[in-house]
Amino acid sequence: MQFLNNELSYYIQYLHELDDLRTQLSFTQATAEASAASAKSAQMQCLSLLKELNEKDISLKEHELRVNKLGEQLDLLQKDLQARELSQMQLKDEVIRIETDIMDAVAKAGSRSDKDNELLKILSDVSPRNVQNLNNLLNAKDTEIARLREEIRILSAHWTNKTKELESQVYYISFIHKRPP
Repeated sequence: MQFLNNELSYYIQYLHELDDLRTQLSFTQATAEASAASAKSAQMQCLSLLKELNEKDISLKEHELRVNKLGEQLDLLQKDLQARELSQMQLKDEVIRIETDIMDAVAKAGSRSDKDNELLKILSDVSPRNVQNLNNLLNAKDTEIARLREEIRILSAHWTNKTKELESQVYYISFIHKRPP
């Protein structure tokens, strides 16, 4: 009987150890499942952040292309404006030079006859009209130059805004890269 009691005691102890092992196994399994779920969640979050990063990178490149294109347009407008201003000054100088040449030629010819005096009167009348026409032309050019300057100002402001937007996106992307996982 003693032997049976010993065996029964050993059997009960064995059952307690087996229950303890089952509890430990259940706890370990629950911990492993929680760790796996956490790892899967972290992996999904990493994939989501990677997708967002790729989208931002593409957007950043598109904005950079737009900013570069706006910069090129701004440069072309400024060159066009400078060319028009130079053309305007050359036109004015040329008209004044031609009028001076005509007046000098008539003056050199002298006042030989009434026809020459009449020619001087015509030139005197035509010269103010030429000046008026020149002034009208210059006013039109000034208006066009003012319009081009306004376009340049608008493009410059747009370019500045796009540059700031691009810089903020670069900052955001660099912040994401530096953030610990």
